[in-house]
Amino acid sequence: MSNSLRASKIGFPCNRNLWYSVNGFEGNTNHKTKRIFDVGTCLEPLIVQWLIDDGWDVKYNPGSQSAEIELFYPLKNGSLAGHPDCFISKGEIQNALVDIKTMNDRAFTSWKKDGSLNSKPQYVDQLHVYAGAAIAAGYNVEHLGIVGMNKNNSEIYIDFFDFDNFRFQEICNRADFIFSADNPPAQGERMQKWGCNYCEFNYLCELFQNNKKDTHVENGIANTNDEIILNAMQSLKDARELSKTAKELEDQAKSVLDEKVRQQGLNSVQGGGLIFNISERESSRFDTTAFKKSHPELVSQFTKKTTSLIFDIKEME
Repeated sequence: MSNSLRASKIGFPCNRNLWYSVNGFEGNTNHKTKRIFDVGTCLEPLIVQWLIDDGWDVKYNPGSQSAEIELFYPLKNGSLAGHPDCFISKGEIQNALVDIKTMNDRAFTSWKKDGSLNSKPQYVDQLHVYAGAAIAAGYNVEHLGIVGMNKNNSEIYIDFFDFDNFRFQEICNRADFIFSADNPPAQGERMQKWGCNYCEFNYLCELFQNNKKDTHVENGIANTNDEIILNAMQSLKDARELSKTAKELEDQAKSVLDEKVRQQGLNSVQGGGLIFNISERESSRFDTTAFKKSHPELVSQFTKKTTSLIFDIKEME
């Protein structure tokens, strides 16, 4: 049994997950989740360099348990531990303890709009463990923050917030509860979003196992935990996001090339191993709207009804 909980783990919404971690159970992290974390680890030094390039004074703390700054906060039944990513300072923001996160476009956009306190409470809890331990160890911590990178377009945004001592004490109380529990805490309702699906101990959880391939109708909506269906839904959503990002990149590129090439009187440019040509093409199309107005009596005669499938996917509210 481990008497320590990592700051990166404490924000996980399920107490059973924390209990399994503390009590030495072997996690079963899938390859996709591991690759997501590996990408974040690889990008972290690059993001640090971008912060420096943007004028931030950065004290970087690379590594995991071997990091230079490893913080511990003792509790009644165990301790909290972790290594913060960076302390950064610039202008009015001084001695900010921050953690670096990489996100897909959907998650980044939501987080940037709603803020860490509303959309990423698990990140806020993680920062509070770092800050509480750092303050106890004598570090000057004036701000907390999440440095987020959009993996789709490399945008960087920093969301700063204040240390909340009441929140930190609640985190400590929760950790002590986990340390003192002799058995896994009682199961609540299965989480509908990322909690259960990304839990490395869901293979031990009866609630997850019993429901993972269950599909039932409730209030006219089919609710499912069938992982084949869930994975297909996630793939469709990811594909739509990539398609949207690709269209945005294409439109941005066309705008630049129109301004720098066509509007300069050029129709071709080459460089960097590429050749770009721009030309005009006339086309004709049938004006359906005008036809309907001029010959409404013929519309139904020459209209053929067809049925097509529309696949819509979005986040649950």
